[in-house]
Amino acid sequence: MKRVSFGIIGVGGIGRHHIKCMKEAEEVEVVAVADINEQVARAVAEEFKVDWYKDYTRMIERDDIDAISICTPHFLHCKMALDCIEAGKHVLVEKPMARTVAECDAMINKAKRADVKLGVVFQHRTNPIPITIKEYITQGNLGKLYRGSLEYATFRSQAYYNSGAWRGTWGMEGGGVLINQGIHFIDLFQWFIGLKPRRISAFIGNLLHNIEVEDLASAVLEYEGGVQTMMQFSTIDEPGYHRVTLRGEKALIVYEGEKVKTAITTPSISRGVMESEKWGRPKAEWIELSPKEVEISGHQAVIKDFALAILEDRNPMVPGEEGIKSVEIVNGIIMSAVTEKVVEFPVDRQLYDKVIEKLSELKRIELVEL
Repeated sequence: MKRVSFGIIGVGGIGRHHIKCMKEAEEVEVVAVADINEQVARAVAEEFKVDWYKDYTRMIERDDIDAISICTPHFLHCKMALDCIEAGKHVLVEKPMARTVAECDAMINKAKRADVKLGVVFQHRTNPIPITIKEYITQGNLGKLYRGSLEYATFRSQAYYNSGAWRGTWGMEGGGVLINQGIHFIDLFQWFIGLKPRRISAFIGNLLHNIEVEDLASAVLEYEGGVQTMMQFSTIDEPGYHRVTLRGEKALIVYEGEKVKTAITTPSISRGVMESEKWGRPKAEWIELSPKEVEISGHQAVIKDFALAILEDRNPMVPGEEGIKSVEIVNGIIMSAVTEKVVEFPVDRQLYDKVIEKLSELKRIELVEL
């Protein structure tokens, strides 16, 4: 069978995991790796019997490479993606797609003009519970959505941020808990909801870390149709946890940890409001949903799908047009918090670039006047 030949940029961290997953996919062949750390590039190349480069621009000149996997710090994603697309390569980029919506726009537009695939790694979409929730909603079991909530709490030490000069900075990371850890669940949350965001009001803060960016963030986001949602994220929690709720006309979904349950409402919630007696209320029957069985999940599923998207000439599971959505929410939260204003969607690209430029100069969370 025809295989997609890959080069990987950045193999000191998650890039190495990409190679392992690629070695398990019969549709993929790993040809070369590139890393600015020559020692790392050489060691990984020797381990996996591939060629290595210190300069990725030399690697992408090769005619025998079809696609590039970008696994570098956030501030490099856009420039590297544009260079790879210019070289005629398909591009799979690790989350976040980029630091800003303007950078994402540039990547999407150039990929379209070059007629190459652009995919974003959001591997949680391939896991059994998120797939089960999405199918449950798509099949109409939730009914019209009224509200939702998302909590994502985790822990990161100061040593974690000290481990890389780019971490915890506005200019290179583009944010803190929002753009690095929480973005996985922001992606899932907006994927489940399936509506366009209208406006957002938010707060961010740095409570415990010696970093420029946020370790705590809270937001209220209104979607089209008047759907109200609340979100909170932190890197100051142990034990960590995540919790998603979605209240629809027919049912309530609660996704927490490794379980998802739904309370089916009889009669529907709108009928219950209008038809119940003074202190009456609808009946709610809780049911735990069985996670859908999947053959493969995580990075392996994303990489296999991306290779098949190239071979079958179709969109990958998370094309650039999907990958930008979580970045836009992150940008909206940050801009609302530091301007102390409600931000409307789509986020103003030029204004957000000014915000992030000012924050990069200040090197802290500060009120930004526009």
